[in-house]
Amino acid sequence: MFILIIKQFLIIFILSILLFPPSFYSIVTRKRKLICKRTPFNRKTTNYKAWREQMTICELLENYDPAVRPLGQIPNAERRGPVIVTTSLFVNSISAVSERNMEYVVQFRFQQQWLDERLAFKMSEAADLQQINLARDQPIWIPDSFFQNERSGHYHMLDQENRFVQVDVDGRVTYNRRLTLTLACNMNLLRYPMDVQLCLIDFASYAYTKNDIIYQWDNVGIEISDTANGALPNFEIASLDNDTCDSDTNTGSYSCLRVRLTLRRVFSFFLLQLYIPSAMLVGVSWVSYWIDWKSTAARVPLAIVTLLTMITQSHAINSNLPPVSYAKSIDIWIGGCVVFIFASLIEYAIVNYMGILEEHKQMRKITMNRTRLSNVLGDQVIPNFDEQPIKNLNFPNEKRSLLRKQRKMQVDLRFEDQEDEQTMELKPGWTMQAELAIAIYLL
Repeated sequence: MFILIIKQFLIIFILSILLFPPSFYSIVTRKRKLICKRTPFNRKTTNYKAWREQMTICELLENYDPAVRPLGQIPNAERRGPVIVTTSLFVNSISAVSERNMEYVVQFRFQQQWLDERLAFKMSEAADLQQINLARDQPIWIPDSFFQNERSGHYHMLDQENRFVQVDVDGRVTYNRRLTLTLACNMNLLRYPMDVQLCLIDFASYAYTKNDIIYQWDNVGIEISDTANGALPNFEIASLDNDTCDSDTNTGSYSCLRVRLTLRRVFSFFLLQLYIPSAMLVGVSWVSYWIDWKSTAARVPLAIVTLLTMITQSHAINSNLPPVSYAKSIDIWIGGCVVFIFASLIEYAIVNYMGILEEHKQMRKITMNRTRLSNVLGDQVIPNFDEQPIKNLNFPNEKRSLLRKQRKMQVDLRFEDQEDEQTMELKPGWTMQAELAIAIYLL
């Protein structure tokens, strides 16, 4: 029995929907009546201007359809045309300029004005009502503007939605709201970090072509806050210009507006953090030129440490930059510093090799002179190296001094028993040529 009652109820409900379908317009009308609830004026509790404003809004929205675009009009012409949307921007701040992601964050107030004759009303002299403000839940037609180079964004909702809609007596609507966007910016890093970047803000209608909506700048165009320039850590705003453009796609040609934002990078940061330290590293690596080439423990670590420090600094800089296919100015500078530091290592290798060759040459010369003296003097003057070995053969000066002392001792012993130096006679094998050879060798 209960199931039968439910079936009959469902049949009646379906037939009522088929015979008397509810229209979307009636639903919107009922919802609008709930929004615009007409209340009698109470002088004790109600402000007359505010009450008159809301009553005017209710009268305007009673037969208003927000899904229908208003009639446009071509300036200085009587025939109808596209809706003229006059736009202006007030930039509050620009921040988070990212070279790696090629994007930046901008916060601004976006204002649009257009004429909607359906919202025109009679000015109330009693209430001094020249314009009315619509609440958030009182919908009207609004252009479907979107930002073409937007990556992400949000409207500000704290603690209420940051927007307002005003309607003038003639039906001109002013729509203003605050938003923050992350926009793409195609950067050219060829002269980094002495570069100037041009970033754009493009916006147009998403669905309406130029036959329906045309955007144009108002007399002010674009403004920027005085504190916006100081919010950028590594950039300064060189210029801020506005322009018009056309967006041609496969669905048609759309009217759009463009903001040209020129950013100049501040060089002082890179001068203190990069150029001066890298130049000092190159200077430190050149100090090794004045260190004795035999001090390997001092020269080699000095050059290697400066080279590794320069490479680490290069990686730290490039980690914040995108991998581009061309050489940047900073790459040329760092590459030159690395070449100069590496040249100090090559210089030490060459000097060390030439020093070793010179030592070997001197050792061969000593050996040849010793052999020559041995052939000339025999055993008369040549010292006995077996009895007193010469140490520290790696130091030619000490070795030569020791040889001089040994030869002097033996020469003194040789002439010790001679009473008259003027008439002394040389032993067999001792000639003037031998004396000349000894003098040349000792020199």
